[in-house]
Amino acid sequence: MGLNAALGSLVVFIWMPEIWARLAQERCTDYKLQFERVFSVPGDTAMLNSTLLSPDVLNYTAVPYNITWYNSKTSQEMSNQTGRILVLGETLWFLNTTLEDAGEYTTVLRTPLSCFMQSTKLVVDTPNAGECGRPQKTSQELTDGVADHLNCPLGEYIYKLESYRITSSIQWYKGCEPILDGSDKYAYWDRTLLNIKRVEPEDSGTYTCTLTFTLGGVTGSVSESIDAPIRDEYSLVPQVHEPTNEIIKAKIGSNLTVKCLVFVPGVGIPFVDVLWLVRDDFIFDTSPPANVYTSEPSVWSQKTPQEGVWFERMLFISELKKE
Repeated sequence: MGLNAALGSLVVFIWMPEIWARLAQERCTDYKLQFERVFSVPGDTAMLNSTLLSPDVLNYTAVPYNITWYNSKTSQEMSNQTGRILVLGETLWFLNTTLEDAGEYTTVLRTPLSCFMQSTKLVVDTPNAGECGRPQKTSQELTDGVADHLNCPLGEYIYKLESYRITSSIQWYKGCEPILDGSDKYAYWDRTLLNIKRVEPEDSGTYTCTLTFTLGGVTGSVSESIDAPIRDEYSLVPQVHEPTNEIIKAKIGSNLTVKCLVFVPGVGIPFVDVLWLVRDDFIFDTSPPANVYTSEPSVWSQKTPQEGVWFERMLFISELKKE
């Protein structure tokens, strides 16, 4: 009994790496582990997508190929399991993720003359106790006092589902509370955007977008959470007040002074530089003896009627010439 058990263990030990030995014999080009991890929680749907099916790897529209997925830990080939796993070419779907699904998965793409392989890592975390959002979060800033938006990071899921001709829907949450589309403050835009009409300090917090769809006969969902701090310094599009697209007339031999006056609405000091351009050349001289030169920029802030910063820079031409 003890001998049989030992032999059985030995057989398993020899068999486990057999697939990888065979891949080595095939001389598969190894693209290693993808930098981007896939994060999920138990019960969510998770999508692992290989980037091997790319023109950078092979001309897949002209060369026949087949794709196989393997569990890197067990060396077993991944196959469809009703209600659990769906293999669709370069994409491996976990329809109802469990903690045991965490690990690395290897894609092998074979053509008649070559072989390529790549690994993808699935991380499965349990939700934090008492928290409605996901444990792993992205960060997107909201700008105080203006309209702003958040972008749901599930665009790749939507794109992939649309390639299958599968529809999906998005629901946004702030903390644990669902956000109603078209309410006084919020609007859903362009599939992945949540627009906030005017950001206020109380809009900071955790937002979650949940994508729901039916795939492989299973209705599932996947969520991403966003930490949204409020940024109280911002700048809007600069407004040129002078010159006003007018034609300036002056006599040959006279001097000329022209003001450039720009207002940048916002809070704080914006990163703006005001320069004069004459016949496609920037003017950097700020004093004679150059015939054409500018002043140093003047900068001042205002609070009313609209908060922002003024920039002023003068252009001087000592003597107007025909050229």
